[in-house]
Amino acid sequence: MTNKNSELDFYFKKKIMAEEINNEILEEEKATKEVIIPEFYRDLNQDPQMKALWHYIFRTNGDRKPIKTPDGLPHKLDFDWKDMFPNENGHIEVEIGSGKGNFMTDYAEKHPDRFIMGSEWDYTWAAFAHERMEKRGIVAQGNAAMLRGDVFYFLRDAVKSNTVDTFHMYFPDPWPKERHHKNRLLRPDFLDEVARCFKPGKRIFYWGTDHKEYNEIALETFDAYPTCKVIVRNTAEPTEGIMTGFERKYKKEGRPIYRSIIEFEK
Repeated sequence: MTNKNSELDFYFKKKIMAEEINNEILEEEKATKEVIIPEFYRDLNQDPQMKALWHYIFRTNGDRKPIKTPDGLPHKLDFDWKDMFPNENGHIEVEIGSGKGNFMTDYAEKHPDRFIMGSEWDYTWAAFAHERMEKRGIVAQGNAAMLRGDVFYFLRDAVKSNTVDTFHMYFPDPWPKERHHKNRLLRPDFLDEVARCFKPGKRIFYWGTDHKEYNEIALETFDAYPTCKVIVRNTAEPTEGIMTGFERKYKKEGRPIYRSIIEFEK
C-alpha cells in the first residue's frame, strides 16, 4: 500500500511539474509574441468654412469607432501637394506640431514663395492657428495650411516620396512620465518617413525643445540614424529669428532652450 501511495505521489508531482513548465512556456510565448497593431481608414478633407484647415481623421460609420482596413494594410491616399496648395511652386516645408501657429504664420509671411503645412492633433489649436493665419492675411496669400490629425500617418500614408524640402519640429509634447514615452513622435520609424519624404540631396530638419531628457533621447535617435547628422547641437538660434509662442514663454521663465539643426542626405 505504501509503495502504491509513493507511486501516486510521484505521478502527481510529475504532472504538476509538467503543468508548471507548460505554463511557463506559454507565458514566455505570450510575452514574446508580436503585438499586431490594426490599420484603419483615414480620410483627408478640407474644412468647409476654414479653407486652409484640412482634417485627416478616422473613417467611421457615424459612430466613434474607426473602421479597420480589411486586409490589415495601411490605407494609402492618392495625395498631391497641389491638392492642398493649388499654386505651389515645388518648395514644400512641414512643421510638426504647430501649436497656435506662431512660427508657421511668421514664416509664411516672411517667405511667400515657400509653402508650409503645419500640423496639430487637437482641433481647437488647429482652428486657432487657422484664425491667426487668416487675421494676418496668410490664408489669402495661399502658402500655408494646417493639418488636423496624426501627422505620422499622414506622412506615411499620404505624402509621396522625395517631395519635402524642410522639416521643422519645435517644442513638441515631451510626454514626461515614463509610461507615456511611447507617445513621443521622434523615434526611428518617424525618421524613416521623414527621410523618405525628403527630396534628394542635403535637407534640413530643425529641432527645438526645453525638455532636457527628451532632447537627449532625440539627439541620440538622430545620431543613430544612418542618413543624418547633427550639424548644430543645442546651440542653434531660432529659425530665421522666429520664436514659437512656447519659446517666448519659456525664455521669460528662464528655462534652458535646446535647438539643433540636423542634416539628412540621400
